[in-house]
Amino acid sequence: MIYLDYAATTPMSSTAIDAYQLAAEKFFANSNSLHDEGSNASGALEGSRKLLASIIGVSPTGLHFTGSGSEAAFLAIYGLVMANREKGRHIITSRAEHSCIRNSFNWLKEHHGFEVSFISSTGNGVINMDELENEIRPDTVLVSVQHVNSETGAINPLSEIGERLCNHPAAFHSDCVQSFCKLGVSPAEWGLDAISLSAHKIHGPKGLGAAYIHPRVRWTPFIPETNQEHGFRPGTVDVPAVVSFAAAARELDQQREENLEHVHRLKQRFITQLRSHCGDAARFEGDPEQSSPYICGLRVQGMEGQFAMLQCSQKGVGISTGSACQINEQQPSATMLAMGYEPEEAKQFIRISFDPATTADEVNKAAEVLADVLKSHLEHVKL
Repeated sequence: MIYLDYAATTPMSSTAIDAYQLAAEKFFANSNSLHDEGSNASGALEGSRKLLASIIGVSPTGLHFTGSGSEAAFLAIYGLVMANREKGRHIITSRAEHSCIRNSFNWLKEHHGFEVSFISSTGNGVINMDELENEIRPDTVLVSVQHVNSETGAINPLSEIGERLCNHPAAFHSDCVQSFCKLGVSPAEWGLDAISLSAHKIHGPKGLGAAYIHPRVRWTPFIPETNQEHGFRPGTVDVPAVVSFAAAARELDQQREENLEHVHRLKQRFITQLRSHCGDAARFEGDPEQSSPYICGLRVQGMEGQFAMLQCSQKGVGISTGSACQINEQQPSATMLAMGYEPEEAKQFIRISFDPATTADEVNKAAEVLADVLKSHLEHVKL
């Protein structure tokens, strides 16, 4: 199969697998244990923490490992708002966020009495800055806006948001899962207090994420009195997985500019090829020049995205209808709804996502297959 669903997950790289195997053999002990084996595991853990922190230019003391990117986002958001709830209970996020962010905010609203402002997106898929500006209040304690949208690839102006919040006490968090080691992430430069990351999006292992919270920022643990990960999360740290995560991140970060140029050419090729096959029957969402080249979102007019996805799968091409975390719900794309589309229009959405390993031939074939699926469906509808 031609796999073009890398925004959902990536296979572990050879580098990550080798690092995991070596660490599993050498650093199997509990990193909190005081004997020599524990100290060796702790050294590997802290070395990996420093490596990952250096990639994003932050202090390693603020980086905490979790069981996933979703868990990292939830624990960071919970920790920030609960530590500052005496200052206010108003929080702001985007309607186009990943479901784990939206669900976390809805949970805080339902169970802890927070007021949530959900901001819409512009036609290009980025957050509506005028709307965001109007929603910031004295009692706002957190703003959470993703860096790269997981469905359209739209890149939000985090630096601009950070500038707006620089004299406001609200904490600033971003889901950077789709941009880490791909576009580059600069929390300090953008005024971010916290970010969340995921290993399996960059050819690392599944079941591992990380949350960074600036050491100067107060946070409250979800489960009190734990002594793992600076009190951020209970449970023995999976040191081999962390070592593997760091190895995968280092490799991708070193190749970032080269990879970026490659996937940019792939995205442009796919758009050109599909348009040449079926014209305006496929509508690309967002501005190709102002979005991540790793992600290409489009709507196939007159056809539900799920049908297009299944037809492509039968023909040997793996694509998706958006975030894998909400596909089983069979709901319209949250990003399309945030951009103002009606539910039926939003259900026409599909996502193609690329990887440095993707080839031009694979992109050409995928465009041909999708075009054939669309043409066959339109011909059937006319009958």
